[in-house]
Amino acid sequence: MANDSRSKCLERLREMDAALARMELELPDDIRSVGADARRHVAVWLDRLSDVAADPAQLSEGLREISGLMDALTVRLLFAPRNGPRRGGLAS
Repeated sequence: MANDSRSKCLERLREMDAALARMELELPDDIRSVGADARRHVAVWLDRLSDVAADPAQLSEGLREISGLMDALTVRLLFAPRNGPRRGGLAS
């Protein structure tokens, strides 16, 4: 993998890890393990790309898996019930 491609992939993986770290603060207990799994996948690829040139085909599949996990987390966050008072409604 060319240095420029590797640098871009490393940057994208770091962005994914940062996004997952932010999500982690909001995740309900029932899906925290998915967030942890996604971060483990990111860490594995960060390590692989840092040490040796990875096979781009394998990296593409890894990124698809991570993106799928992130999509599942995002959906869960969007549809998670919120505890506490509702905001913005009219008081009766």
